Order: sequence, then structure tokens, then C-alpha cells
Amino acid sequence: MNNGENIMGFKPLPFLIVALALLIAACNSPNAPITGDPTPAGYQETKSTNNQLSDCPVTRIPEVDFIPPEPRPSQPPETDEFWFGDRGLWTALPQSGSWRQLALGEKNFWWSEEFDVSEDETPDLKVTARRLDGDTADFQVSEATNAYHESINWAMLVEVDLASPGCWEFTGQYNDHQLSFVVWVPEE
Repeated sequence: MNNGENIMGFKPLPFLIVALALLIAACNSPNAPITGDPTPAGYQETKSTNNQLSDCPVTRIPEVDFIPPEPRPSQPPETDEFWFGDRGLWTALPQSGSWRQLALGEKNFWWSEEFDVSEDETPDLKVTARRLDGDTADFQVSEATNAYHESINWAMLVEVDLASPGCWEFTGQYNDHQLSFVVWVPEE
């Protein structure tokens, strides 16, 4: 048994080093599954897209998928999004929890089975936001309007202009329905 080999010719030290390196790489993988119990309302901590640790409790994909009522599409417009909400009020959110475009000014689509553009071209959708990780910055949202595309059907639409990046909680209210979610908005 020369050179650190055991009776079968096996070198344990190099094997242990390789096994440890693989374990460390798997734990640091951006695709590593999120484990543990989800926190209330589907919130869960995540890292921001600029690799700075964030304590932002972004809204994650619920355990039970929400499927909008027809004629709305069963899948969100983008492949990296998920539907969030219920038949009374829902929106599409980024699976990563990070919504970079909000730092640039972004249109935010909302849907409700109660919204009928023939009866209400400018829906009474109110959207508010508050920053969770710092001083409240100016938040501007346009008056709601309507939008149509064959891929999304009729939707309510607002323009969002945030004054600063960070952890933001948005709340939409339409008729008697309210929906809140949290997203991380990285710097431009």
C-alpha cells in the first residue's frame, strides 16, 4: 500500500477533495432548488440579479397554479413569468422575483374576470407601491387604461415609474378585489 492507497488501490484523499468540490458547486448553483417551507402569501427570500444579497421577500410561484378563466390565455405572455392572483384580480410576475424593467419605467398589466372594456374603457384600477427596504421614494403610476393583444386578450394597464431600485410591494385594487406582491427592482 504505497502512495496513500488502500488495499484495493483506492486513493481516498483525491476522492474526498473532488466530492467536496462537487458538493460546494451544487450548493452555490443558481439553479439549486429552493427548499424549506414557503412563508405567508408565497413570499420567500431571494438574491438580487446583481449578486448582492437581498432580504426582499419576493413573491414566488404558488404551490397551486392559477389558471385564468377563458378567453384569457392559460400561460402568461413571457415564458419566464407566472400568473399570480385569482379570478377577481391577477397579474403576471417574473419567476426570478427580479423585475429590472420597473427601474426603467414599465407597463404593468392586470386582469379581472369582471373587467369588460365595452362597459369601462378606463377601469377603476388603483395601484400603489411602497418600498420595503429603505425610505419611501416617489412612486408614480398612470391612470389605468385598457389594452388588447390576441396573446393576452383584454387587460387593464398602468405605467409604473419608480424613483429608485430596491424591494417594492405593489398592491392593486379593482372593485372589491385586492392583490399584493413583492418584487426586487435592481439598478438599471
